[in-house]
Amino acid sequence: MEKIKTDRRLKGEFMCMWLLISFISGVVFCHAWHISGIAMFKITACICGIMSGVPLLLSAATWAFSNHINRGIKYAWKHYRLVLGLRKHLLNAGIYTTKKLGAMKWAEIPWITVDFAPDFKSGTVWIRNSIKFAEKLNSIDISPSMGRYVVEQVYLMDNKNHYRFDFYDSSLERRLVFDSFQAFKAHSDSLGNYELFIDSYTNLPLTHQLIVGQTGSGKSYALHGYLLQMLLKPVPYHLYFADPKASSIALLGERVSPETTSDDFEGIVALLETFVSQMKERQQKMKHCLSQKIDGDYRDFALSPHILVFDEFADFSLLLQSKDKKIRDHVNSLISSIVLKGRQAGFFLWIVMQQAGSNNIPTFIRDNLPWKVVLGNAEDQTYVTAFGAGADIPLRKMEAGDGVFTYPAVANKPRLCEFPTLDFDILDALGAGVM
Repeated sequence: MEKIKTDRRLKGEFMCMWLLISFISGVVFCHAWHISGIAMFKITACICGIMSGVPLLLSAATWAFSNHINRGIKYAWKHYRLVLGLRKHLLNAGIYTTKKLGAMKWAEIPWITVDFAPDFKSGTVWIRNSIKFAEKLNSIDISPSMGRYVVEQVYLMDNKNHYRFDFYDSSLERRLVFDSFQAFKAHSDSLGNYELFIDSYTNLPLTHQLIVGQTGSGKSYALHGYLLQMLLKPVPYHLYFADPKASSIALLGERVSPETTSDDFEGIVALLETFVSQMKERQQKMKHCLSQKIDGDYRDFALSPHILVFDEFADFSLLLQSKDKKIRDHVNSLISSIVLKGRQAGFFLWIVMQQAGSNNIPTFIRDNLPWKVVLGNAEDQTYVTAFGAGADIPLRKMEAGDGVFTYPAVANKPRLCEFPTLDFDILDALGAGVM
């Protein structure tokens, strides 16, 4: 079966045919008037120019306009190559409308454009939606047609008229590697006081966070990078550490803030009570400030954030289940108060665990931790409990420190991330006066 041609292909063939007709017309004219030699060549070229000049100029202008030549020749060429690959991909996938004129028919492919970042490291593809192709566009993976670029997020715009495909250059290293504490500090200092970096693509404002991953997935190492960033901020970060397994996080807590570090059940409950008490004091102090900016938060008033890092939360939950109902209700009330009321005041809960199932963490608490990270090659059920059923997880082999995350308005669907490599001793950095 003959493959259907696109409208652009037919226009190109028509232009080539017209050029051939122009050339033949010139040759016939010269032959009829017995013109030969150099004169024949000049007259033939002149006739070709007269017959084809305007169509060629119009075609060139259309190409330049549609490929955004105003952004430079390099931009226009990259735009053309990428759109051409996408058009072939959509044609092979059957995403086109068949048009007819007499015996001739052609494929009309949905409108496509590309918006590259200035450094060409990332960008956005826009494809016009239609009733006929909405379902296909919602599920199609266009990455195979984009060379080294890989689609990271797909959105249907609010007006339902276009699909948006955000992509990045997969040939570039996402993971940041720091050979020294000084290099790490220099990068950290380039960020705002209330945001943290994960990799070269991802800087995020503080909020409640859930970190999930099996042993060896890089959870502790990710936390080490976070903590060093917080300790380097010009605005003091008040850190609290709860670690019922007395692991490396408890060790760091003893170095950083021993008075707000605990590794036993009673101590952790007392830590939660202290954290909530501090949060309530902050809320009272902020009342006057909020009267001047009612929708403001702690950042608007240059206040210090408070972060409670709760490692191995599942172990604590298991201990909690063995306590009487009064204690269980009290602890759950404290945690609920933090996740519901802490954001505006700058009090955040970070929960770290291997599995985020409802038997390990109350669903209500888990769903109110907006920044979620799953590290390593996790099981399907782990992704479901963290991100919800139907979450589209990028297919990739994850190394230690690799994972996916969601964050409101930044990554509504799971997006790849790679935590930095720290090729220096963290305890030495702490001992060198990071605090």
